[in-house]
Amino acid sequence: MLVEVIGTGGACLLLLAYFLTSTSRIAADSTLGHLLNLGGAAGLGVNAVAHHAIPPATLNLIWALIALVALFRRRKPAAGEIAGDR
Repeated sequence: MLVEVIGTGGACLLLLAYFLTSTSRIAADSTLGHLLNLGGAAGLGVNAVAHHAIPPATLNLIWALIALVALFRRRKPAAGEIAGDR
């Protein structure tokens, strides 16, 4: 039952990220969008692994990695930029 709640929560987070981006309420490269995608992929990934569903588990692992890389790049200052200037 807990795995189903986690998976459903993950699906809701991904849908929320898509809705907010598609309606221009958040920017496609926003921290919030990346966090929603990361949380959603993690929730759906937990559910997929628990059900031994390898293709969706793989998809969500890759989705989460993309979100992590995007978040990491947002935190890293550009060349010649001071971290506090962002």
